[in-house]
Amino acid sequence: MATLRPTAGPRAGRRRAPRARRRGAVSTLDYVLVLVVMLPMVVLVMFAGPRMIRAAYEVLCVMISWPFP
Repeated sequence: MATLRPTAGPRAGRRRAPRARRRGAVSTLDYVLVLVVMLPMVVLVMFAGPRMIRAAYEVLCVMISWPFP
């Protein structure tokens, strides 16, 4: 007669759910990145954007009207 082996317990086939990682200092670096890098870039684009578009428009107008004095 065959011998029966004991089966594994109720948790044998289950894996543990991944734990939430604490970001700590990394999230602080994210805020610093936003404040120190992104906000000045946004201000620069808001200030210089209309000037750049106007300059590109003027260059385009000069290129189109150049052959027609």
